[in-house]
Amino acid sequence: MAPVRDGAFGGSDASLRAHLRAATVAAHDLLDHAMQDASGWQTRADYARFLALQYAARAPLEAWLAANAPADLVPPAQTPLLERDLAALNAPLPASSPPFDPMQTPSSPALEAVFHVKHAALGAAWVLAGSALGNRAIAKQVARTGGGAWPVAFLGDDAMMGFWQSLRTRIEQPAARGEAEGAAQAAEAVFAHFLRVAEVAQVSEKTPEGIGA
Repeated sequence: MAPVRDGAFGGSDASLRAHLRAATVAAHDLLDHAMQDASGWQTRADYARFLALQYAARAPLEAWLAANAPADLVPPAQTPLLERDLAALNAPLPASSPPFDPMQTPSSPALEAVFHVKHAALGAAWVLAGSALGNRAIAKQVARTGGGAWPVAFLGDDAMMGFWQSLRTRIEQPAARGEAEGAAQAAEAVFAHFLRVAEVAQVSEKTPEGIGA
């Protein structure tokens, strides 16, 4: 990874990880609240909804990464684990959400000119891999609430944790401007993608046909 030099993105030696976190902190907080409102894990039905939301959002992300990302930036697939957990809960498999577009963000697409698929893959992989850290904390809560009886193949995935550890070495280095901008925009697009899925679920929950009807 090219180091940041004078005139490079941010004008400092901040790591790519620090830049990605700063660029997405608001989106991350917004998504955490939206996911909790749309699902949660206080009951078995809540947990099934949480897993269904994860499946619906992750399926198109995994498809985009598999089709576009370099092999070393393709995180381990987690939709098979989600399928296993949902089956164990006797919950239906949800439909996938619309295809993922790394350029579709809430902000102005001003960075389109510098878009590079490898940079986008790096940002998308960072979000998915980093979520494994939060999943471990959720797994502990699920174990307590479900008395250890609820399936946690997805939340306890060791393969994704291993991928995260290998990715850390890469993102804890400074990055050139184009790489930092492209990765940040794609990361923002991933958060926006998850947020749209959560918002659709909240709307469905309020209708007679909704998940919790």
